[in-house]
Formats: sequence, structure tokens, C-alpha cells
Amino acid sequence: MEKAYSRTRILVMFGVILVLIMADHLSSPTFAFNSGQGNVETALMQRDETACAPCGAPCPSTRD
Repeated sequence: MEKAYSRTRILVMFGVILVLIMADHLSSPTFAFNSGQGNVETALMQRDETACAPCGAPCPSTRD
């Protein structure tokens, strides 16, 4: 009796599926938006360079 599947064929099919999923993910508008390439201002682009914290939060002494 012949085997219905082979390990190599299954691994190749999983690899093809993974490549298709990654290609779809990387070309999606959501991925571009989350990476800051969606032609919109993101929080990372709006940071204040004069702020004390790396996230852009104001210094405690300058807050009103």
C-alpha cells in the first residue's frame, strides 16, 4: 500500500503557505500604518525632542 502523503511534500506546502501569509502581511495597509509608512503622523513622529523621557513625556518640573 502506498503512503497517502510524504513528509517532504507536507513541509514544502507549509513553507509555501507561510510565504503567502508573510507576503500578504507585509503588503497590507495595516502593517504599513503600524510601521509609520502609512502617510500619517504617528506618535513616534510627534515626539518632542525637548522632553525628558524618551517617549516624549514632559518633565515633571515643566508640567502645569
